[in-house]
Amino acid sequence: MQLDYEYLSRIRRAVALYTNRKTSNILDGDFHSIHRGRSMEFDDLKEYTYGDDVHDIDWKSSSRMGDILVRRYMTDRRHNVMFVCDCGSKMTGDTKSGRPKKELALMTFGTIAYITGRNGADYAIAFPDGNKSVISLFRSGADHLEKLLYSYESRVDKEHTKSVYDVLQEVIASVHKKMIIFLITDMEGLEKLDDNMLRGITANNDLLIINIEDAMLTGNLAYDIDTSLYEKIFLSHSKKLHEEELRIHRQTIERASFICKQNKAGLTSISSEDKIIDATIDLLERYRHGYYGYITAAI
Repeated sequence: MQLDYEYLSRIRRAVALYTNRKTSNILDGDFHSIHRGRSMEFDDLKEYTYGDDVHDIDWKSSSRMGDILVRRYMTDRRHNVMFVCDCGSKMTGDTKSGRPKKELALMTFGTIAYITGRNGADYAIAFPDGNKSVISLFRSGADHLEKLLYSYESRVDKEHTKSVYDVLQEVIASVHKKMIIFLITDMEGLEKLDDNMLRGITANNDLLIINIEDAMLTGNLAYDIDTSLYEKIFLSHSKKLHEEELRIHRQTIERASFICKQNKAGLTSISSEDKIIDATIDLLERYRHGYYGYITAAI
């Protein structure tokens, strides 16, 4: 299985530029989602739920009890990290840095998954696929990451009847684990943040939202992906339209930040690959210290 682009090589090179201290302790601290995990010490049995490793099924006990039971093992600290990723033709647009949103979303997911895997966490991905949701199993390792990258890449720029929030709610309903959830979306996704939904998610899970920043609609060579045409100069260079766009952008971020603060969720924005690790480390450090909402003071 080969990706069209060498995402894993780029991810490894990016992570290698940082010291071990910066990328080896990003999951340290207090999270809701510290978990039982695999070790040599057996703990107990529980009923099988979606996402459990089938290799942990205790077939003898299952046969006696009439239900599928899995073995649980003790570990000191084990996280389950779920990436819920946005999709759609909107991802064919660009970011503020001029890079494709699709590519930045893939690199953001891949880089954070790679680092959390090195921290001993298991990770999974969920995203829309037509009228259904794709929800992977929790695992780690290069093969697992490559498979998830390939799966997401094949659907990230396709239109789907399900929204990223439909997928997020399905994850909460079907995955009976406490999780650190990274929601990777864009400005359109931030506009649809719902207070009640976030309250239900953050009651038992950690929620960290990453906004893949859209390019400005006003400026040089503004391109409309809906019409497949460049905007007319008198529109794209209108000072009043530019000011209005900035106002709407600020309003959207402020509203999303307020909802996140109310529900103890973290929020940041990324516009280029070289900002992924710094923004993620900053987001997690602030989150652990109780600084919720948007992590940058200047909006």
